[in-house]
Amino acid sequence: MANVQANQQISILLNTPDGEKIISSYIREVYSDRLVLNQPQNWEENLQFLEEGEEIKTKIFTRSGVLLYTSVILNSPVDDCFTIEYNENVANILQRRVYTRVPMETIVDCEYDRLVSAKSVPVLNNGDMVEFTTSLSCEFETNTVEAETIDIGGGGLKIKSNVELPDQKTITFKINLFDDIIIAKGVVIEKNNLPEHQYGIKFTEISEEDKDKIIKTCFRIDGILNRKSD
Repeated sequence: MANVQANQQISILLNTPDGEKIISSYIREVYSDRLVLNQPQNWEENLQFLEEGEEIKTKIFTRSGVLLYTSVILNSPVDDCFTIEYNENVANILQRRVYTRVPMETIVDCEYDRLVSAKSVPVLNNGDMVEFTTSLSCEFETNTVEAETIDIGGGGLKIKSNVELPDQKTITFKINLFDDIIIAKGVVIEKNNLPEHQYGIKFTEISEEDKDKIIKTCFRIDGILNRKSD
């Protein structure tokens, strides 16, 4: 069922005389042919567009991506049993997630292995001593750098650090996400096109639980920013 589950956010696109309008709700119950939703925000002032039989466009935010499909209202939100049609066979229009990024400032610790020393190993070649270095003689230590997030999403984050971070090296990130500590591994994928001391990070290893926490936090922040813009 394309990972459609209860408590996931759903956006409803309404066609009004003033143009397209988006209202948000959350899925309460999932069936093979319908979804029962919570009463959406501002539903009373939009009731004329939420009557039974009305065709609507929906956008469901799942762990796998964003599911877009056209639906029909089966029960209006008046009786607190807002129900829309759902066909699980439309899962083939699933759009793989381009994770929503939201601005957020918080502290993140960046840990990575740093080369401390590399000892030369002498090799006798035609009677002369020739030196070369080998990884077997390299000594590393864990280096921790404190940085600050600029924005964050389920797939990565942008950070600001006064200490240069290494390219092509896995970095462990410990992110302070309100009351949670998120631990993820990632790599620097962008810095040349960003302002000085800024780095674009792509997560390469993160638990589904931690990813879900980030995504839900992004949805909440995005909703607050949208309400402020209105």
